[in-house]
Amino acid sequence: MCVIAVKPSNAVLTKEDAMLMWEANSHGAGFCVWDEKSRTWQAQKGFMSFEELWRAMEPFTRKGVILVAHFRIVSRGRVCPEQTHPFEIEVEEGTAYLFHNGTLDIRITQGSSDTYELAYQLSQLRLKKRQLKLLLKEGGLLEGVRAHSRFAVCLPDEEEPFLVGQWEEVRGLKVSNSYWNFGRTYTGLSIGRRSSYSYYPSLYWEDEWEEREASFCGCGLQDRIIVEVGKLRFKVEDGVAYPYFGNESPMTEGEIIPREDSLFLLLEDELSFEIRPSYKYMPSWAVDPDGVVYRLDNDRLVAYPVGGKRPKYVAIGLRDKDVLYVLDNTALAVPYEVREEERW
Repeated sequence: MCVIAVKPSNAVLTKEDAMLMWEANSHGAGFCVWDEKSRTWQAQKGFMSFEELWRAMEPFTRKGVILVAHFRIVSRGRVCPEQTHPFEIEVEEGTAYLFHNGTLDIRITQGSSDTYELAYQLSQLRLKKRQLKLLLKEGGLLEGVRAHSRFAVCLPDEEEPFLVGQWEEVRGLKVSNSYWNFGRTYTGLSIGRRSSYSYYPSLYWEDEWEEREASFCGCGLQDRIIVEVGKLRFKVEDGVAYPYFGNESPMTEGEIIPREDSLFLLLEDELSFEIRPSYKYMPSWAVDPDGVVYRLDNDRLVAYPVGGKRPKYVAIGLRDKDVLYVLDNTALAVPYEVREEERW
């Protein structure tokens, strides 16, 4: 998931902490700085490398400056400068800036991310600041849409960001989560390599991990096995599961389960493996364990069930009612809205 860091004027955002946040959320970044003279927030966004971000942000990381920074990992939308945070919300008193950590229960109409969609819809209302706070606050009218997300809203003429949701404190910073501070994967195994996508910390606290480690590491398995999940097959090797479209017969059965923003392969003996893509570029088709084929609109995040023969180049999907979780080319489980193909 993404992370928002709020740096009060009496705190410092170190380069080391900023780097940790970036390495766990490397799909772009942006920030806001409070300008006391104009009593407004100054926003910069669209940073797609840490070096570029740090050059722009470093002067505002010392004491005496109020800073809000967002490090993005994609759950909905594209990886591009335009989709980095913050997003502008026009209010009666001026321009507010919205930072978001989580996934919103909202329908996408603008062919963009869920956060952009929310900012766009709120801007159309031309609310007062007070009304915007009432909508976004915990227990407010948008509580169902918020779905446990965290917001930081920088409002005109207010130097304290308006925070919504559960926040933590790490070395004087208010952060929307502390997953970036660990450096372990979902399964608790440390990772040394860096790539264009990130892995998340264990779902279990450290004192629970020793009891559960054996069920996640793949210990005792032969070096390579083929696992069948309905109409799909996976090749498990080196503790990781990959989609498999060869002719080798399966050796056991399993199921696909979602965890946070990834898909995992669960075997009958409770061993669990992260599923990673075997495709370098995002396919235009997906298939689920029932063998249903979907045409993917990767810009609007819509999946159309079409049936028929499975294409050669296809992504893995897991359907839950009207949502298809598609394993994209960066190993994220991206939610697509399932719609019937329009007939003319």
